[in-house]
Amino acid sequence: MNFASYHPALNLLFFVAVVTFTACWTRPGLVAVSFLCALAFSVRLRGSRAVAFGCVLALCTLAFAALFALNVHFGVTPIARTPIGNSITVESLTCGVIMGLKVAAILAWLSCALCVFTADKVVFLLGRVFPKAAMMLAVVLRAVPVAGDRARKIAVAQSGIGKGPGQGNIPRRIANALRRASILISWSIERFIEMSDSMRSRGSALRGRTAYSLYRFDNRDRALAIVLVALITVCSAATALGQTQMLFSPVIVVPKASSAGVAVFAAFFALCLLPLALQTAGEAAFSRKVGSVSKGESRSPFESEAQEKGRTA
Repeated sequence: MNFASYHPALNLLFFVAVVTFTACWTRPGLVAVSFLCALAFSVRLRGSRAVAFGCVLALCTLAFAALFALNVHFGVTPIARTPIGNSITVESLTCGVIMGLKVAAILAWLSCALCVFTADKVVFLLGRVFPKAAMMLAVVLRAVPVAGDRARKIAVAQSGIGKGPGQGNIPRRIANALRRASILISWSIERFIEMSDSMRSRGSALRGRTAYSLYRFDNRDRALAIVLVALITVCSAATALGQTQMLFSPVIVVPKASSAGVAVFAAFFALCLLPLALQTAGEAAFSRKVGSVSKGESRSPFESEAQEKGRTA
């Protein structure tokens, strides 16, 4: 029941929606909600590495805000002056913080998308629109790890004859690197020729050929699609009503509190929190099932046999 187990089209719809809204909106509360939810979902998916990534993003946001305030001057509320006499204003500093936080939130969402979207999902989504491009993408995705493995084998083999990486003087190392690259390119070309012949013999270029996929749009996906469309509709309507923008020049102007503003906050918070909730619920359900199975198997065959003998006696 985790978010990655849903249909790839729904995963794509979610990430496109949150990234688009985050990039277009300037209201601080909405941007902060996007960043915090993206960071929480990333921590759920990637663990401690996501925490370090979030700290780096926060530091980069502060550094960008400081550089933006030092180099871009607008607003009527000065807070300091640079050594050359330019004013640092509250408006420019706030704008820099919002812009940096928007970029940080988008990067956090993209890191989550890299964990959710596997190669088969990308090929599936692309194959529905561009089948030949999907086939080429599948070939490239497979060729990259194979080329890396072959490069390591070539380096080990060349090291045995004194022509590996780090062996010899600088001109010799350059010549050895060119030799290894030549071997890898020749090997890759030969593999692509064999693959092309194999794919042609299987009818890859025939008209009307379809691709096999494991993904089906079931009732669970339909329910999630209804929720996503409803939340995205509310957010889009609030955008059209001007409840998601904030002015920075010459003074900071925030839209007045209204029912539309409350609705967009609630809808966007629910939208950003949806994958984390599904991931947590799915992992909890899986843990309960594993626990029930382990309890059922906790009795050994000898205990069951002893109980059976006791009942017969």
